[in-house]
Amino acid sequence: MASAAGDSSDSGVSDSQFEILEIAETGRNWLEKALDGDLSKKSVPVQIAIGGSTGWIAGYLFQKVGKVAATAVGGGLIVVLLGYHTGHLKINWTKFETDVSKTKQKMQDQVVQNSSYIRKFSDQIKQLARKNLVISGGFGAGFLLGMAV
Repeated sequence: MASAAGDSSDSGVSDSQFEILEIAETGRNWLEKALDGDLSKKSVPVQIAIGGSTGWIAGYLFQKVGKVAATAVGGGLIVVLLGYHTGHLKINWTKFETDVSKTKQKMQDQVVQNSSYIRKFSDQIKQLARKNLVISGGFGAGFLLGMAV
């Protein structure tokens, strides 16, 4: 017979795991809840300041992470090409082409499989931005300024 949800003696599952799941459920749409709550009732300058400051931070971090990622990928490609041209690396181009085509097909299948989720997420972002136009405008401007720094 199965034990009750609170009784964890037979199932080996502790009550703290259920609490973590409850916290995850309540925090699922935290951004939407925050923007629909007190934040959207603040004055326009406060909304612009909040949107602009969060946008600036996001843009600055995006720029820094992007530079590191581009450096890592570019550096890796340079090392591989240098090794190939000096004869230290041998590349089986036919296997490489088949692997690339298999990966391309898998990615296309994943996009088709997740297209409804991607479309739904995109629609949610658009709706959220339309409902909070002042904050979204401040975020966009702050993001561009953060990228420029």
